[in-house]
Amino acid sequence: MIIEREIEKEFLESIVREVVKEFPLKIEEYQNGKTGIVNMFMGEIKSRSGDKFEPRVANELLMLKLQQMLIVNG
Repeated sequence: MIIEREIEKEFLESIVREVVKEFPLKIEEYQNGKTGIVNMFMGEIKSRSGDKFEPRVANELLMLKLQQMLIVNG
């Protein structure tokens, strides 16, 4: 069970990285205060994972990645 969760987390992390990398203008919009962009990213993650993902985990990973980008680009 723990191994399956780690595999899912790694899978979702790779999708989050792809999505964030693919939409740099949306990242800019998010950094400028358009927090609704998160829903677009979550839709992309859902689509790319084939609906086989835990939304809470995906959201946590996405928010962590967005925060990291704010620090790096800020």
